[in-house]
Amino acid sequence: MLLYYILREKNALCYSYFVYLCYKKATYLHFYLLLIMKRITFLFFILGIAIPDCMFATEIISLNEGWSFHRGFQASALETVNLPHTWNVVDGMFGNTDYYRGLCNYRRKIQVPSDCKGKRIFLKVLAAQTVADIFVDHHFIMQHRGGYTAFVAELTDYLVPGKESVLEIRVSNAQTMDIAPVCGDFNIFGGLYRGVELLITDDVCIRPDYYASSGVFFTQSNVTKESADLHIETLLSVKSTSLSGCEVEFQLFDTDKLLHSVVNREIGDDKRVMMAMTLKNPHLWEGVNDPYLYKGVVILRKNGKEIDRREEKIGFRFFCADPDRGFFLNGKPYRLNGVNRHQDRAERATALSTQDHDEDLDIIQEMGCNAVRLCHYPQCQYIHQQMDKRGLVAWVEIPFVNVYVNNAFYDDNLRQQLKELILQNYNHPCILFWGLFNEINSGWLDRPSTMVKDLHAIAHQLDPSRLTMGASNQDDDFNDFPDLIAFNKYFGWYNGEMEDMGTWVDQEHKKHPKRRMGISEYGAGASIYHQTDTLKHPESGGMWHPENWQTYYHTENWKQLRTREYLWCNFIWCMFDFSAAGRREGSTMGRNDKGLVTYDRKIRKDAFYFYKANWNKKDKFLYIVGKRLVNRTRKTIDLQVFSNSGPACLYINGKRYGSVKPDSINVLEWKNVELTIGENIVEVSNNYCKDSCVWVLEKVPKS
Repeated sequence: MLLYYILREKNALCYSYFVYLCYKKATYLHFYLLLIMKRITFLFFILGIAIPDCMFATEIISLNEGWSFHRGFQASALETVNLPHTWNVVDGMFGNTDYYRGLCNYRRKIQVPSDCKGKRIFLKVLAAQTVADIFVDHHFIMQHRGGYTAFVAELTDYLVPGKESVLEIRVSNAQTMDIAPVCGDFNIFGGLYRGVELLITDDVCIRPDYYASSGVFFTQSNVTKESADLHIETLLSVKSTSLSGCEVEFQLFDTDKLLHSVVNREIGDDKRVMMAMTLKNPHLWEGVNDPYLYKGVVILRKNGKEIDRREEKIGFRFFCADPDRGFFLNGKPYRLNGVNRHQDRAERATALSTQDHDEDLDIIQEMGCNAVRLCHYPQCQYIHQQMDKRGLVAWVEIPFVNVYVNNAFYDDNLRQQLKELILQNYNHPCILFWGLFNEINSGWLDRPSTMVKDLHAIAHQLDPSRLTMGASNQDDDFNDFPDLIAFNKYFGWYNGEMEDMGTWVDQEHKKHPKRRMGISEYGAGASIYHQTDTLKHPESGGMWHPENWQTYYHTENWKQLRTREYLWCNFIWCMFDFSAAGRREGSTMGRNDKGLVTYDRKIRKDAFYFYKANWNKKDKFLYIVGKRLVNRTRKTIDLQVFSNSGPACLYINGKRYGSVKPDSINVLEWKNVELTIGENIVEVSNNYCKDSCVWVLEKVPKS
């Protein structure tokens, strides 16, 4: 069965595991099957059939199973855990401001097969919150500082093939003043919450430890509908032999068809290999409309034998933002309508599975978004890979959030995290911008401005092909340092009225006519348990967050934002409710309830369907607003429906109330509709779809 899966799925990890089984079990059957595999590979070569993808790439062995875990430096109580794992999955969920932030210890035994003699062994930690110290058999290997990016340590000199060793990773999410973020309106869940891998390579390999990147960087330039230039940079690493006899080949595939091949045997003193090519008439990556991807393959050979390879998706596109006309993708207007997304959810906190990420993106696309701001820190590789495939534009950023600390070590950490963000995610076509900051304060003798300038320069030095951006909530000089700027504004929630949004953005645009400006956050809290048939502005920090105010807030804000063509983006705060231990508001302590979907992803709030009606033109639907308010106190009401499917008819207890057309924001409204005492069956329908609910009017209110 495993052999069949390898051949069917072309899965290199399965092949590696199969070879390991042959060694470990050492049965005649296993060695016989391994011989068959080698003969099949030879047959592929004789017949000219492509060898399955990555079959001879760096071997990856998952280390996610069977860790011993305990809190503190010394073990008081051991438990066995699998990765991804966070120790705050319980105490960080429901408003406990004292959720554990301190040291924890992960330990497990590892044994590299004895046939790996002469190989190099690297440990890759996909993320550890916040400081991680690595030990092998009590030998200190390295420390990594930063909770949202991967890091790699070479273990070759510390592991003996065929001999068992003890790997220990000590992780602390305690607050420290020299690592970003110092604080934020979100929880900092501790743990090894994205998994751990062993990488086994030849002595010469494509470098896996350069800021934990793939070691391969594709830079596109001069992209048009007629042609696209691609620069390929490969970093090599060698430990004990030499690079003599090495060559690097780059192949570009369109589906399974080889389009271009470039070979370079010139290796620089810095162990870099540079190549370039031009693609004529590229099929462009058009966002959600057509997220077309090519496959780029980099192959390392020594003396004619393949010893390593990398495969990355490539999406050719060009983009810009204009101060007056907004955002353009491939020369066409492409307003970015999106949401902010935190990486935590109920029951699992940040220890998410691929299914969790897929579900989030499914819901985001159901609403009709074409972009996602992955706030306020680097998120996992998998989500970027999926956004590449789905055509969702990604705004990614480092955790330079809220507070600037005048500390040289803090500055260095920001630089490090920006380099890791860029180099680990360099090849993803969905990423168009590098985010430098979010709502940083303006004190400390102008140091935030100096820091933003520095980060902007680093981003352009590492990646000249993309833009930089920032999210601000104040008027400061550093708003003009990134290429693009967007603002977090909550008129109608924290302060002011909804109509202030349009007035403010017009004034700001007039004041800074050359600034390419967008809206990075706007939103209002809502609890599905707080329902009322009166519309009254609640206190943002209070315990009463009625859902109908959030709905009203978003309909009124969108009326204004949609007409301002000069805005290059608008990102709703936020897609899902999330944990924020310091909050004491709404129906759940420690919860930011501005999400359009509940923390467990089970219930879409009314405002979700408002945006779906405006942004999703494909999935026809009708939605009755205020369904959850079952028990009614008003006999005469104004009934609203969200629709992307045109006019609809209303029926209450079978009585027809006529057909209504949607207005400019796809809201249908029937004025002065009367409910009867008792049960009211409410139905709306048209030629495409229908919706219904039941409301109960218990008695006629006194006049």
